[in-house]
Amino acid sequence: MRTTLLRAGSLAGVTVAVLAGTAGVAAADDAVTGSAYGASADVSLLPGVLTGGRGITVGTGRLAESGSGGPSSASVADVPLRGVVTAKAIGSSVVGGPGSVAAKASVVEATLPLLAPAAGRVPSIRLVSARCASAGGDVTGSSDLAGVNLGRLGTLPAATSPNQKLGIPGVAEVTVNEQLQRYDGTLEVTALHIKLLGGTATGALGTGDVKLASVACGPSKEPAPEAPPRPGGPGQVVVVPAGAPQTGDGSLAGN
Repeated sequence: MRTTLLRAGSLAGVTVAVLAGTAGVAAADDAVTGSAYGASADVSLLPGVLTGGRGITVGTGRLAESGSGGPSSASVADVPLRGVVTAKAIGSSVVGGPGSVAAKASVVEATLPLLAPAAGRVPSIRLVSARCASAGGDVTGSSDLAGVNLGRLGTLPAATSPNQKLGIPGVAEVTVNEQLQRYDGTLEVTALHIKLLGGTATGALGTGDVKLASVACGPSKEPAPEAPPRPGGPGQVVVVPAGAPQTGDGSLAGN
């Protein structure tokens, strides 16, 4: 019978390779993803809503977008959004770590001309921000709004609970601190979500959505429980019968 012996160095190399591969799989399994963007608009406005008289369609995509796959931060200054929304600055950032992620988005000195006909004035907000974090099996999120003046659309309380709505029925709906849980456990937080409801209601503005300061954090794994300590005591004794391969011809076992 032919026997092949592995040198210690070769065996160590195989062991290291296996461990490295296992560590890579574990790191991939523990990865937590996040994303954020400062603002987006996808609306079709009726004639007369904005100064100029004609109806317009605006689709901006996600502005100042960042994510776990890069870039880690983004910002845009002096955002006009074709008169639908204005802002002095918008920005976002995503920071990841082992088994965790945190995302933030903000809008500074925003105005909402598209809501002026419904609000009786151009609504303004000094600061809008949203954030989320995921670590240790917990996903949390929150929003902050400061210096808010929405005119006759309504007044926000000092402490805004998730998914608080105000607006004009059949015309526009404004959701503050919108928090949505996706099917995969991801938490999406949008500080301000404006939805134009279209229809034929008096004062109708058009259709579509505008979102300010939006973030999303994926689910994270709960920490693995610690293994119980091994009981103390004498070392384990292994009895090898005479003639077993470990003793060769049995001479060692007989002595």
